[in-house]
Amino acid sequence: ILSLTIQIIITMNPFWLQEPTVNASLPLGASEDVRKATETEVLVALSLSITCNVLEMFSLFIGLSIFSYSTGMISTCCHVIGSIVLAFILLESLSVTSLWYCFAFTCILPALVELLTVIVISRVQGGR
Repeated sequence: ILSLTIQIIITMNPFWLQEPTVNASLPLGASEDVRKATETEVLVALSLSITCNVLEMFSLFIGLSIFSYSTGMISTCCHVIGSIVLAFILLESLSVTSLWYCFAFTCILPALVELLTVIVISRVQGGR
């Protein structure tokens, strides 16, 4: 849960600093249309990331998958790696494309594993 919380906090930082995040990923002299598209892309990526992380945290608090050790290990590894990579992306001002890769591998993957675990556990408990 700690690694998930850390990733949520690191992901919220670009929301507060959205202007510098967008400016850092744009080339010099970018048009206003490119700027708006990049701004929207950053906003969507960060919103989806926070949504996946909050849903995963909610699922953990419900307690359906809290005792699944493999799910916990996958989640912990992904969120620790995601926190490090996201901090590096923000500090080095890398492109928005790298933000999408970070989102896909460190937010979607653990959220899908968590969802699959919840579905399997619900079916097993429903069959009793």
